[in-house]
Amino acid sequence: MIETALKALFILIYATFIGFMFMGIIRIVTARIHRRVGPPIYQPILDTIKLLSKKSNITHGLIYDFGVIYALGATILAIMFIPLGNIGVLRAYGDLVLITFLLEIPMLGIMFAAMSSGNPYAGIGAQRALLTLLAIQVPLGFAIVALAEYYGTFSTYEIVMAQQSMGWSITALPLLFAAIAYDLVLQAMFGKEPFDIMIAPGEISLGPMVEFGGKHMGILQIQHAIALFGETLFFSNIFLGGAAITLFGSPILNTIATLVVLLIKQTAVLLVATFMGAIFPRFTIDQAARFYWKWPTIIAALGAILATL
Repeated sequence: MIETALKALFILIYATFIGFMFMGIIRIVTARIHRRVGPPIYQPILDTIKLLSKKSNITHGLIYDFGVIYALGATILAIMFIPLGNIGVLRAYGDLVLITFLLEIPMLGIMFAAMSSGNPYAGIGAQRALLTLLAIQVPLGFAIVALAEYYGTFSTYEIVMAQQSMGWSITALPLLFAAIAYDLVLQAMFGKEPFDIMIAPGEISLGPMVEFGGKHMGILQIQHAIALFGETLFFSNIFLGGAAITLFGSPILNTIATLVVLLIKQTAVLLVATFMGAIFPRFTIDQAARFYWKWPTIIAALGAILATL
């Protein structure tokens, strides 16, 4: 029990730190593409510490407070199911459907909290977030079916281990289609352009986030950092082979090497999303829905069909 608790604590601290570094990388890379200098990579950590240190006398009720904790708790639970080399706490129980569900439901907590505030901008953003969640379900479902059909299992850990001998998922044509569709879905899960309509900076004052401040916003910053880590790790595991290094005689060296390999893959996934977000303009909500129900759905469905052959 003590060993499991220490592993869980390590995963939480590591995921939070790397997630904040990812947030800093996004800001720096976007600034460079826009020909700006950008803030230091550790700026999101400073911002979060400042938010958590602020006092707030404003509350909008129990749902407003609970929604933030709900979002953070669901995200932390999700990363415990995702294999992190040999350190996963609940990796044996982490199937594709469960992890996908846990990575999506934090937005529901944020939406409930935002709508309970009574701010009309928060309500508009929450409605757009719900529509976006509905839009991505179809291609996301086909991508998961393609993986399960190809490997004959829903277990994320078994898929990772299968790739150690069979090669990365994206080297198989059916799963390449699934990976493309899932990557497009990931763009919306990141909340990056062109699918950031639920936040829409400069249009609806950050949407669901407009009423959050102080400790509430600080907790959501931590949640976003962990979510970035979890979403990139999950994609790296199911499509990019994950990592299971056993070259060294020392378990510690194998663990460090595994984390480094995973971090490189996660960073690559993050940079693709960042480049897309910095280049493409924002879709309207109807454009985003039509896009997801068209091209990603067709591509993912084709992958699912080919995986059954």
